[in-house]
Amino acid sequence: MTNHYNIQIIQTQTDFKLTYRDNKFRKLEHLRGTLDNAMLHQLGRIIPRTETNIESFAMAYKDKVTYTKIQQEKSLYTLFLDEWTSFFETFTGLPPKFTGMDGKSLKMIITYLKKIAGSENEALQLWKIILNKWHTVKQFHQDNTDLKYINSKLNIILHEIKQQGNTYSKGTNGSVEL
Repeated sequence: MTNHYNIQIIQTQTDFKLTYRDNKFRKLEHLRGTLDNAMLHQLGRIIPRTETNIESFAMAYKDKVTYTKIQQEKSLYTLFLDEWTSFFETFTGLPPKFTGMDGKSLKMIITYLKKIAGSENEALQLWKIILNKWHTVKQFHQDNTDLKYINSKLNIILHEIKQQGNTYSKGTNGSVEL
């Protein structure tokens, strides 16, 4: 897993970006501020070799250097995948096997739902509705929770959910109903 941290040397207002992969230091990037030869020679002192040492370095250099973890926002693809993974594990009681073909199917589902919903947020809400109403579709579909299957039968699944008395509408307040 890759994590990024901002380091700021308070006195000189110099910012760096640290990258750690699997708890090991990988990269240092100079973002802004002055960097002279004296600082360059001392820079290694404020960089922990492992990510687990960041807290101790933050305490050691308190009021001189700040260490801030960069929180990365999840992509739409990751949000869709997280929803499906949670659904799959809850519905089947097993962790899903995920292949490249499943990834391609998920991308196709996202593209289609964005097209009919109008925006990424509404597409995600529609995906959540589909997964939450999965128990209302025919038993044959319920038994096929694989992304390849869902993608191939998405029109039928949407139609069945809609026939349960639900209608799809883009709400004025950003809500999506099916």
